[in-house]
Amino acid sequence: MGQTTAVYAQSPQINIYSFRKYELIKPVLTQFEAESGIKVNLVNGKSKRLLARLKQDGEASQADIILSSDLAQLHNHKDLLQPIENRQTWNNVSSALYDENGYWISISMRTRALFSLSEQTSQSIPNSFAQLKQANFQSALCIRDWQHNYNATLAAALLTTNNKKDSDWLKLGNKLLAKRPSGGDRDQLRALAQGHCKLAFANHYYWHMMKRADNKRDQMLAKKLSIHFLQTEDGLTPVSTTSAAIAKHAPNKEHAEQFIAFLLTQKAQEIYAQSLHEFPVLNDMMASHVPFKPNLPAIKQGLLRLTDANELLAKH
Repeated sequence: MGQTTAVYAQSPQINIYSFRKYELIKPVLTQFEAESGIKVNLVNGKSKRLLARLKQDGEASQADIILSSDLAQLHNHKDLLQPIENRQTWNNVSSALYDENGYWISISMRTRALFSLSEQTSQSIPNSFAQLKQANFQSALCIRDWQHNYNATLAAALLTTNNKKDSDWLKLGNKLLAKRPSGGDRDQLRALAQGHCKLAFANHYYWHMMKRADNKRDQMLAKKLSIHFLQTEDGLTPVSTTSAAIAKHAPNKEHAEQFIAFLLTQKAQEIYAQSLHEFPVLNDMMASHVPFKPNLPAIKQGLLRLTDANELLAKH
């Protein structure tokens, strides 16, 4: 599998622009290459840079597939995409997880989980987001930059419930923090394990990755933590998705369609679940893999509340 921006001449092949880190998608790409015989050329980078390049290249673009870590990145740039034609397997996916016109489809789910120190049995653990407003949780939290898209997506999902109890805690902002935000999700988990805070927010799969990391120190720190899936007042847990789309001027459209169909096979979804520690999107796999009731409608509805969420978080 090639991580390159230049080699496009060989065939059969597909050229993927990925906003996701290579380590997070490598197992899926490797399996696709082995099964299909189609070479994957991967271009990895920040969404803004790759989207700008896609727009600038226009009809000359060599990109076939866009893999996104944030649905809004695709939903707001449909002018750079084309509808996916092969939707035969989509009947096993909730309509909340794909664009009604076929411009994108979600391929895995994640949630922003709360973590605590396992040994701190006296530490009060909230069951709901509303409880985070309680005084005993002030000065307790580790979280990355409030305005990061992970936090903005969560805030937007909480605003969709139209129950102020679900989102009022966000107004407390920095009063909740045990330390100034810095670093990524894994840094928040490390800080928690080292006693710098009592609770931490992170996307759930980063904890699993730390437990299986080559870095023995990360393994040790991760083992000190427990995971909690908070609920909104209606008993649901917000989720976000990673998504796939076909570029508007894809030169290898047939192979691109084949790749997206592969992502929705049970084998690929098992890789997301077992190797990448993300939740599958297939209806018949959710019950056995998702340990909470996900708020699927809030995924699309949250796109309409992102501006409100960003304005709220910008105050911190």
